[in-house]
Amino acid sequence: MNIHHCEEDPHNDGLSIHARVTYAEVEAAGPAARPLEFPAPSVHRGARIAVKGREPKTDKIYTFSNVLIRVPDGARRTLTEEALPDVGYCIRRKLSDSVYGSVRLGVVMRRRTQLYCGGGTNGISQRTLDVIGEGEEFEDGGTFVPDESDVVWDATNELVAVKIISWAKVRNLRGKHLEDPIKEVAAMQLLGDYHPNIVGSVDLLQDDKYLYSIIPYCSGGDLYSRVIEEINKKECLETAEAQARVWFRQILMGLDHFQRKGVCHRDLSLDNLLLHDDNVIIIDLGMCLRVPFSDPVNQGCVTDVSAGTMRRLIQAQGQGGKWMYMAPEIAARDDQFDGFAADIWAAGVILYVMLVGRAPFKWANEGDEHFKLFANGHLREALVSWEISISDEACDLLQNMFWRDPIRRLSLAQVMEHPWVVGHQ
Repeated sequence: MNIHHCEEDPHNDGLSIHARVTYAEVEAAGPAARPLEFPAPSVHRGARIAVKGREPKTDKIYTFSNVLIRVPDGARRTLTEEALPDVGYCIRRKLSDSVYGSVRLGVVMRRRTQLYCGGGTNGISQRTLDVIGEGEEFEDGGTFVPDESDVVWDATNELVAVKIISWAKVRNLRGKHLEDPIKEVAAMQLLGDYHPNIVGSVDLLQDDKYLYSIIPYCSGGDLYSRVIEEINKKECLETAEAQARVWFRQILMGLDHFQRKGVCHRDLSLDNLLLHDDNVIIIDLGMCLRVPFSDPVNQGCVTDVSAGTMRRLIQAQGQGGKWMYMAPEIAARDDQFDGFAADIWAAGVILYVMLVGRAPFKWANEGDEHFKLFANGHLREALVSWEISISDEACDLLQNMFWRDPIRRLSLAQVMEHPWVVGHQ
């Protein structure tokens, strides 16, 4: 079935046509299929070197260790200064651990076109910089120290996050763990680096021991902390919901881009939402799935979103995601599920926490009394009995995102056009 050859919705409201497709239409499109493979990510060779650079706050020259750079194609163990790239990333303190390694803060370094030498300048020299060996410790970065004739870099005020992924852990864990770092970088490249609400890939480098995924640094911290901060202000209902509405719209715009690209996140949660300049950024794409669509040429086969056809249900892929945000059809190990409907369920959990300040239930199963109330249409009565106050429109929206049967759940377009989301615009 061909739904539309144009990505834009015929309603001309800016939404993709895929945002309007209902579960019933997807179910009727054909049997469930396995998710598609992501295109192989584009990776460049990298190396960590020590450089002499100027620190912007003090205007002094320092030796910066562990500066990650892209190595030109065909380069050997030595690099001429002319061959060095214009940008590097000085790897600094650890931000967090991850399944496959760690995430560290990176300072963007930019190479000057002239050299610093005893207070003067001269032309680019032909000296070589030895590449530092890849050590396990990222704090010191190696032993090579350039002298006064070496190229000068400027440390900037620009920050990035560097995901350092151990190839040894990839070999040991990939396929045994639902989170896949190769899939994550492939998904980021497929989604692009231009959407304001989805983390993009700045660069992707590798050496013999590590894969380095460089992504923007989000300075505003995680959304959950801000949500709790806003709730503790105990502002009036209208003001509290207005802030939640702003963030929720941004999440929905991110999901619309996912759907345009034929990808479901599968691990959407407040833990995977960061803030930068008060803008919500969806991160951690390691459990993403590439949604199958009916192949218009080869009957019985599937293809990607670019065919402009109806998406298909996905064959069960395990209980992916965090339990509190996991859609009931995934938690119950149903044989098939709609990836986009599962993301809508998770978005509903996020909205509930933003409005109420607590989890709606522990997880979506029949043994959880709160889940049973919500999933069977009794959300409003439950909130009244618990003396929890949210607007009637917010309550209606949540109820229609929390149906156990995904055929009753709102589509993304229906959520985005709901009176509570539209507000007073």
